[in-house]
Amino acid sequence: MSMQKINVLVPPLRAVPPGAAWVAEAIGWLFGNDPRQTGGLAHWLAAARERRLAERSLRREARERQELISMARRYEGSQPEFAKDLIAAALTDRRA
Repeated sequence: MSMQKINVLVPPLRAVPPGAAWVAEAIGWLFGNDPRQTGGLAHWLAAARERRLAERSLRREARERQELISMARRYEGSQPEFAKDLIAAALTDRRA
């Protein structure tokens, strides 16, 4: 059987346009298609929720501390020892 050498010209592949590559990466990040990456919209939303809950907890603690101090100021005239205990509790809570 005889063999012949055949040369076939194949046009070079075109490069992916940068805009299309960026859009593909953004969609991949958004839906978390790549299991090697720990990112995506779901991960970002979970982290944002954790930050929001932590900030809310700090605000709640500060508000409760202010309420204790204002209650202590109301009781300063009639029950000074109770007022001192309230202020001490508020300040100790802040340090801990």
